[in-house]
Amino acid sequence: MIAGELAPGTRVSDEQFSKIPDLIRASFQAVNRMVPEESKLKYEIIRMDEFLALSKSPVHSMRSVIMLFSAFRFLSYKELSERLELRICEGIGPVEFAQEHLRESDGTAFRKAADGIGKMKRNQRISITSSVKAQNEEFALSCRFMDILIHDWSDEQAEALFLALTGKNQMEISQLLGISQPAVNRRLKAGHYDTVRLFINRFEQLLNTESQI
Repeated sequence: MIAGELAPGTRVSDEQFSKIPDLIRASFQAVNRMVPEESKLKYEIIRMDEFLALSKSPVHSMRSVIMLFSAFRFLSYKELSERLELRICEGIGPVEFAQEHLRESDGTAFRKAADGIGKMKRNQRISITSSVKAQNEEFALSCRFMDILIHDWSDEQAEALFLALTGKNQMEISQLLGISQPAVNRRLKAGHYDTVRLFINRFEQLLNTESQI
């Protein structure tokens, strides 16, 4: 379960703020168009700048979450010429009381996500919480590093990362963006794509291990 919102401290005009729900919606749609079925995110915008989302497969959710960060970054810059950020907490656990609407559902994953985002510091961008202490200790450390990377992405780096996370190679990305392959390589390196991929892989390993216990 994912709870998210526009990062606190973001300064936007009333006119810009009115476009935030559409930007969040467009970011989810961009992710869901590009990921396999098990990685798609069911989402609901619950207020202008807050949302809930649920993954069909928590093990495969983190790639979609990182893509959501990157999509919002480059789409918001294209629309508003502003460098806007989301912050997200993912709660890992069962959904004991699933309803058609996410806002009416409840369960361990929902409570962990809601509690987690409420406890995040203003400069935090990503948090993951589960019922396993050892997992939470590792998540707390790795998310600190991801906070730094996410905060430092330019819109150009975020767009290249988004496409790379869909599995496209550098030549394919260069054709889509209309830039050279070396330029794509520079953007991915500056955005620390290899580190982002390691973070996602480690998340999947930890959840796969837990599911086998």
